[in-house]
Amino acid sequence: MLIEGRVFQRFAQRGSAWAASLAAAMRPQLFALGAAPLALAGLAPRNLFRAEPERPLPALLAGSIGAAASDVATDLAAVTAMVARGEECLAGLYASSQAPAMWQLIGGLGPLTRAELARALGVTRRTASQAAQALEKADLAALRPGDHALAPKRPRMAS
Repeated sequence: MLIEGRVFQRFAQRGSAWAASLAAAMRPQLFALGAAPLALAGLAPRNLFRAEPERPLPALLAGSIGAAASDVATDLAAVTAMVARGEECLAGLYASSQAPAMWQLIGGLGPLTRAELARALGVTRRTASQAAQALEKADLAALRPGDHALAPKRPRMAS
């Protein structure tokens, strides 16, 4: 295939989706995409790159974009609920001023040690420990046995 004077060949079926997504992310202009494309490895499914696709390419692309948008919406809803839960639980509690930011970090990234949290927030380890205690008191997080990483607690479901 010739695009803008360059020859491109179809890659082998294994790994071609990853390679194409990476190529689109690195050189979006080759694919007539804007400067900041939503093209990440893993976003484009393998069935888009088969020699003989089961369905027309526009239908496959529409399905892929729809699935990706649904995943993003699910993630955004979960993050919004997580932030709201933190604000609610910390509202009536005298807590470290770093507790909300720490809650957002462990809610988004998962368990982190107090030293990692201190580095991420640019605070001392003592301040990070105080914020961790505030999150434990608010029942938002707990120290994980073993590595003592601060892990977010799941919300309790009403019965």
